[in-house]
Amino acid sequence: MKWYYVFLKSLKEQIRDYWILLIVVLLAPFFIFVYYLMIESENPHYDVMLINQDKGVFNRTFNIHLGDSLVTFLMEESTAYEESVLEFQIEESRDEAILKLQNNKADVLLIIPENFTGALLSDPVLISETATFEIVGNISDMQYIIGAVWTEELFNKFLIHSTGFEMPVNWKEIQLGHSGERTAFELYVPGMLILAIIMMMFSASAAIVREPEIQTLKRLKLSNLSALEFLTGVSLLQIFIAALSVVLALFTAMGLGYRIIPGTLWYIMFISFLTSLSIISFSLLFAAFCRSIKDVAIIGTFPMLLFMFFTGAAFPVGGHTLFNIGDFEFKLNGILSATHSVTALNKVLVMGNDPHKALPDIIALVILTIVYFIIGVWAFNKRHMKLV
Repeated sequence: MKWYYVFLKSLKEQIRDYWILLIVVLLAPFFIFVYYLMIESENPHYDVMLINQDKGVFNRTFNIHLGDSLVTFLMEESTAYEESVLEFQIEESRDEAILKLQNNKADVLLIIPENFTGALLSDPVLISETATFEIVGNISDMQYIIGAVWTEELFNKFLIHSTGFEMPVNWKEIQLGHSGERTAFELYVPGMLILAIIMMMFSASAAIVREPEIQTLKRLKLSNLSALEFLTGVSLLQIFIAALSVVLALFTAMGLGYRIIPGTLWYIMFISFLTSLSIISFSLLFAAFCRSIKDVAIIGTFPMLLFMFFTGAAFPVGGHTLFNIGDFEFKLNGILSATHSVTALNKVLVMGNDPHKALPDIIALVILTIVYFIIGVWAFNKRHMKLV
């Protein structure tokens, strides 16, 4: 029961240093709110400029100008959606349009050729002439890539509409899991929940290092307290702090529009619990190399940034595959346990898989947690318990 008294002592110390507790608990809801503002306040849109050089076809019986029809069609299609994603604007000068592209005032330039109407009305068997469209932009820019592909798709739709041609095949889009039902903000929430636990790294490390720093570990050692008992008592408090942080983060996300899939709340809390154990275990290892809370604040920035930005918690990341076990890929960033936490949540909350599909990721998370804990207990016992 010695761990229980360590737990009570750590609780009192945590209340005394309430500012650390507030920072750890409130940072995750703050990040969720910031992500919401970043994503929801600026919906994606692509600016496409049109230069219509089409001269049309004129004779005594008819006057056809398909370039104008194409421009009108594109304008109408761009306003057919609830949110204007493609924004078309007409330009007269090629040089001025390219200057706008260079100054990032537009994403794509589409130039309709002079012989567009003539080429479209020509005999398809003879193919007397072809019309070459020019599409201009920074081909390495994602804004250009999406805008150009979307514009080309609308152009193909115009050709089918204007010629009356029936496509021999049809496309049917099938969403994977809950991907089509989630907003861009909701896709980030699973990672943000893990980020809430990662923020606990400072709190856990500071709680562990505080005892050797203020020399109270000597008195604890005189009571024959083992390193395992001491770390168990401290870790238990940090688990409660992690639970509080996750709950606040989840309520913040729900208040901003996040929808919990029925039957998945237990899974969220289960993964959060395992992740908190893992982060605490890593904090043990990290704290073993710190002499004071000042060391935690200075040196601790590096591992926390690694966990934030290389696990997929802050934003999606990839990684080089180190090895495969069946269908499970262990990537380079997989040595950071939170990577598997984010993947496990995304498989269920975004991709719509059953929890058992995330079993390999959960196993990897548990194994890394055990490794962290064993090395952490050994290092702490070696660095701190032996010195008092």
